[in-house]
Amino acid sequence: MNKEEFLEKLTDILQKEETCTINDMLNDYEEWDSLSKISIIAFFDKEFNQKINFEDIENAQSIQDLINLAGEHLDV
Repeated sequence: MNKEEFLEKLTDILQKEETCTINDMLNDYEEWDSLSKISIIAFFDKEFNQKINFEDIENAQSIQDLINLAGEHLDV
Protein backbone atom coordinates (compact mmCIF):
# COMPACT_ATOMS: atom_id res chain seq x y z
CA MET A 1 0.00 0.00 0.00
CA ASN A 2 1.34 3.44 -0.85
CA LYS A 3 0.67 6.73 0.96
CA GLU A 4 -2.09 7.77 -1.44
CA GLU A 5 -3.95 4.51 -0.89
CA PHE A 6 -3.43 4.87 2.86
CA LEU A 7 -4.92 8.39 2.75
CA GLU A 8 -7.89 7.11 0.76
CA LYS A 9 -8.49 4.35 3.32
CA LEU A 10 -8.31 6.85 6.19
CA THR A 11 -10.74 9.10 4.35
CA ASP A 12 -13.18 6.18 4.12
CA ILE A 13 -12.70 5.18 7.76
CA LEU A 14 -13.26 8.75 8.92
CA GLN A 15 -16.16 9.18 6.47
CA LYS A 16 -14.73 12.45 5.19
CA GLU A 17 -16.00 14.17 2.05
CA GLU A 18 -12.55 15.45 1.10
CA THR A 19 -9.46 13.26 1.01
CA CYS A 20 -7.27 13.45 4.10
CA THR A 21 -3.85 15.04 3.68
CA ILE A 22 -0.67 14.41 5.64
CA ASN A 23 -0.81 17.88 7.21
CA ASP A 24 -4.34 17.47 8.59
CA MET A 25 -4.67 17.60 12.36
CA LEU A 26 -6.84 14.79 13.70
CA ASN A 27 -8.51 16.88 16.41
CA ASP A 28 -9.78 19.22 13.68
CA TYR A 29 -12.00 16.40 12.37
CA GLU A 30 -15.53 16.17 13.77
CA GLU A 31 -15.29 12.49 12.88
CA TRP A 32 -12.26 11.91 15.16
CA ASP A 33 -13.96 10.00 17.96
CA SER A 34 -13.55 6.74 19.83
CA LEU A 35 -15.31 4.73 17.11
CA SER A 36 -13.01 6.04 14.38
CA LYS A 37 -9.98 5.36 16.59
CA ILE A 38 -11.08 1.76 17.09
CA SER A 39 -11.68 1.47 13.34
CA ILE A 40 -8.12 2.64 12.66
CA ILE A 41 -6.74 0.08 15.12
CA ALA A 42 -8.70 -2.62 13.25
CA PHE A 43 -7.48 -1.24 9.91
CA PHE A 44 -3.82 -1.51 11.00
CA ASP A 45 -4.43 -5.06 12.20
CA LYS A 46 -6.20 -6.16 9.01
CA GLU A 47 -4.11 -4.35 6.40
CA PHE A 48 -0.66 -4.53 7.98
CA ASN A 49 -0.98 -7.30 10.57
CA GLN A 50 0.30 -4.63 12.94
CA LYS A 51 -0.90 -4.35 16.50
CA ILE A 52 -1.30 -0.79 17.67
CA ASN A 53 -3.10 0.18 20.81
CA PHE A 54 -5.45 2.96 21.85
CA GLU A 55 -2.55 4.88 23.41
CA ASP A 56 -0.73 4.92 20.05
CA ILE A 57 -3.84 6.43 18.46
CA GLU A 58 -4.34 8.89 21.31
CA ASN A 59 -0.76 10.11 20.87
CA ALA A 60 -1.27 10.71 17.15
CA GLN A 61 -1.98 14.36 16.46
CA SER A 62 -1.86 14.41 12.66
CA ILE A 63 -2.34 12.19 9.64
CA GLN A 64 1.46 12.21 9.35
CA ASP A 65 1.62 10.60 12.81
CA LEU A 66 -0.61 7.77 11.55
CA ILE A 67 1.64 7.40 8.50
CA ASN A 68 4.61 7.18 10.86
CA LEU A 69 2.82 4.43 12.80
CA ALA A 70 2.41 2.47 9.57
CA GLY A 71 6.12 2.96 8.92
CA GLU A 72 7.70 0.27 6.76
CA HIS A 73 4.28 -1.12 5.80
CA LEU A 74 3.82 1.75 3.35
CA ASP A 75 5.53 1.89 0.00
CA VAL A 76 7.36 5.13 -0.67
